[in-house]
Amino acid sequence: MSSTTLQPIDLVSAVKDLHILSTLELSKLIRDADNDIIQWTDSNESSKQINLETLVRYLPWHLIAKLLESKQDEELLRYLLGGIRLLHALYDLATRNTKLEQVLLEDMKISEQMFDLIFFMILVLSGFRQESQLAALHSALLACSLNLITAFVSSQWNELEPVLLAHPKVDTFVFGSFAAVHRDIQFILVRLSVQNDKTSMQSNLAEVNRICQHTEASLQFLQSLCQQKLFRERLVTNKDLCEEGGILLLANDIMKLPFCEDSYLMAVFSRLKSKVLSILLNLCEVESVSFLDVAASTTKGLNLAKSTISKVLELLKVIFRDLNTLASFSDKTYPRGLLQLNAMRLTDVLSDDSNFRSYITLNFTEVLTTIFLQPHADFLSSWCSSGSRPAEEDATLDYDSFTASGWVLGVLTSSDVPESTFNPSLVPRTSYAFQKTSLLVKVVANLTCFIPDICREEKDLFLNTFMQCFQKDLSSNSRTEKAAIVIQNLRSLSLYAESLIPGFLNNDDVELFRLFIEQLEPLIMQESDNNRVTEVHSTGQNSSNAGRNMGMSDNSPVEEANQLNLTGNENQRTDLAPTLTPVPMAVKATEVGAQNVETTISDANTGHQSEEKQVKKRKRNILNHMQITMIEQALQIEPEMQRNAASIQLWSEKLSLHGSEITSSQLKNWVNNRKAKLARVAAKDNQGPSGGDNIAFTDKQGGSGTDPDLESADEFFDPTPSTGQPTQLVKHEPGQFVVLTDGKGDEIGKGFVHQASGSWSGANLDESGLCVVDITYLKVDKWTSLPHPCHATGTSYGHSEQIIGVKRVLWDSSKLVVQHRAG
Repeated sequence: MSSTTLQPIDLVSAVKDLHILSTLELSKLIRDADNDIIQWTDSNESSKQINLETLVRYLPWHLIAKLLESKQDEELLRYLLGGIRLLHALYDLATRNTKLEQVLLEDMKISEQMFDLIFFMILVLSGFRQESQLAALHSALLACSLNLITAFVSSQWNELEPVLLAHPKVDTFVFGSFAAVHRDIQFILVRLSVQNDKTSMQSNLAEVNRICQHTEASLQFLQSLCQQKLFRERLVTNKDLCEEGGILLLANDIMKLPFCEDSYLMAVFSRLKSKVLSILLNLCEVESVSFLDVAASTTKGLNLAKSTISKVLELLKVIFRDLNTLASFSDKTYPRGLLQLNAMRLTDVLSDDSNFRSYITLNFTEVLTTIFLQPHADFLSSWCSSGSRPAEEDATLDYDSFTASGWVLGVLTSSDVPESTFNPSLVPRTSYAFQKTSLLVKVVANLTCFIPDICREEKDLFLNTFMQCFQKDLSSNSRTEKAAIVIQNLRSLSLYAESLIPGFLNNDDVELFRLFIEQLEPLIMQESDNNRVTEVHSTGQNSSNAGRNMGMSDNSPVEEANQLNLTGNENQRTDLAPTLTPVPMAVKATEVGAQNVETTISDANTGHQSEEKQVKKRKRNILNHMQITMIEQALQIEPEMQRNAASIQLWSEKLSLHGSEITSSQLKNWVNNRKAKLARVAAKDNQGPSGGDNIAFTDKQGGSGTDPDLESADEFFDPTPSTGQPTQLVKHEPGQFVVLTDGKGDEIGKGFVHQASGSWSGANLDESGLCVVDITYLKVDKWTSLPHPCHATGTSYGHSEQIIGVKRVLWDSSKLVVQHRAG
């Protein structure tokens, strides 16, 4: 080492003078150094010099000494931020300078010193109690210190995780980091509460903008760490953060950030909320220790958790009350994060946890009731559509510590600092819509699920609470109409939910959702019946007639839902007993186009209590619509399938994957009966109007015909609801939910028809017999070659997703099976 190192080491001058240089200027000084001696002239025109290795070896210890010796004031924070900025510049240059690389990146002692510096810095910042005037310095110093770790360890989180966990002081570091971020959030809330004149307010908002940028960077750092499995498992065991409520206190205050008119702040607040909810979700994923059990283990912790949850539910209430509320504050320049989606995800988790299920039931059911009371067209657009509303946009803040610190220190002016930039993390519109809808179904399913051993006192709590919320604030005149809307919306969602299996929902979710509908309908019908009795007694028959002349209906809500959905038989009266547990009925759910889904509902006659209730018997059908469509298409290729035992066995196995189990003998019998039935239809057509009077098909109400063979066939053949004729090949329409099959009939995936006619990407769909399909669930590898590649889709499912944002492909119409569900 040069003899110049014997001279007094002036690290103070080095920090004050060198941190204001750009990386280009500092790089030039280092390149021009003679024997690694950096020389410069300070602001007083005095010559300064320092050995490069001495600077980098002693700078961390120097900054630690300053933390220990100095008073925590503005002068200290500015000096520390300058030192951290200089370290960022040196690490940035390390890969281009051998000496810097050897010391900063390869010397383990220096890395240990850097950890000591940053951990101690975080600890000091977490206990900072000065006024909010120093908030910008505090928030910048925290963000730049945290991000310095990625400079000397790794920018890859999976590589950074084990290094941090191996450090003996990691628990102190983690607690201090969350506490320091919480302090910055408190600074923001204080600034927002200050009432100033217009000029001062603008200056105040500008300061808040700066603080928010640094705070978001710090929270983003912690969020990235929490996405690592081992790190979050360690975090859950941190008593101060989890049992004592440190994380929940942070989340609680972040959820207090208000709606505001400033588009940038609105977006920042939304992203901050989204990020902290993401952290809570990550912690809930830990299997070794239940974060929610730990949080609810003390009365204080449970109350804090409920306070935080209430703010999440209030947020969802605002969003669902007017789905355009958040959009009205948004600016496409600034992404807002997945706030709604993360809030719904957390509600899903909480509704499935014994600590908080009853709290969610009592405080969120009113929001659910509001959702299902939406006008049917609005409900379909919001919850049964793949992308009619704009999806939220998630993004990672591209935080430049060197630039951000330079701005706070006054080294750079606002004109030198570019606006915040983001690395988008786009969720495809269809995927976003499917996730949102599936979460709604899951919450209802979770609240419906009853496990006596765990939550005996919660039996029927959700059902009864839903009815209370339904009855609340509804005039007697509107209850019948509103009941019909609720039933219609629930049934539409139930049908739509089937298309989300298995990509977004499982069978248990959908079955529990159906159970809720079956439990709710009798209660709503009884409420409606009681309402009509009250009307008759209070207004008399003349008033009732007048009311009907004005448009009021005598029908039960289920009947009104039927009339809203069914085509044909519009004047047929079907009174349903209040205690009848109904099964799914025929509805017409509309997405991009219309899809007709057949289900059936039992008919019953009601009257006075002494009258006996009669329920008509439904015919048994062993094949559902999907199975029928699949076998019909197969019979087009192999008309005499019943003669081929191997083929019958193969198709019985394939059909069993899409509904109830079908044996080979049942399928053979079904095919033979189908053939006989088609022959009778042809014979009837040939005889003309006067012939074939002895042949009668089963009617819609389940009555039997006169031909014994045809009656036998009806047990295995499911006629279409509108015509009673055998199922024919389906004409595809936009919005239909379909199963994609290959030439062998094997399932490739599921999705819905995007376009069925006209021209798309140079292909004439009508002439080529192709459809454009958006795939929601793929059974094969996404890099599998497409059967009909084109420039719009690329050559594989994965390419299509990269190009379009969704897996949109061309598919043979003959290999699409419309996904229906028979009653």
